[in-house]
Amino acid sequence: MPIQITITDISGASPYDIYLCDNPITVCTYIATISGSSLPYTFNVPFYLEGLIDFNLKIVDDNDCEIISPFATGPKQFQNDDFFHFMGDVLYDFQ
Repeated sequence: MPIQITITDISGASPYDIYLCDNPITVCTYIATISGSSLPYTFNVPFYLEGLIDFNLKIVDDNDCEIISPFATGPKQFQNDDFFHFMGDVLYDFQ
């Protein structure tokens, strides 16, 4: 099942170029150009980035100002096999 990302709010001058980058930023993939009236905007993570957990969302506004927002999708596993979810997901299993 594809991973979906939803952008709910952007500050800056419309239109916005949306990129999804790995973490640390070595490769960025152009996703779309959207206007403020397109929000909320949802897109699927490209299949060749689906194996990653950590991403950087890069947004470039009409004035060439960049907003880079790091985030994670899904659980991260530690050496002791404990899991936790980032950004509002439910699973937290710290012991």
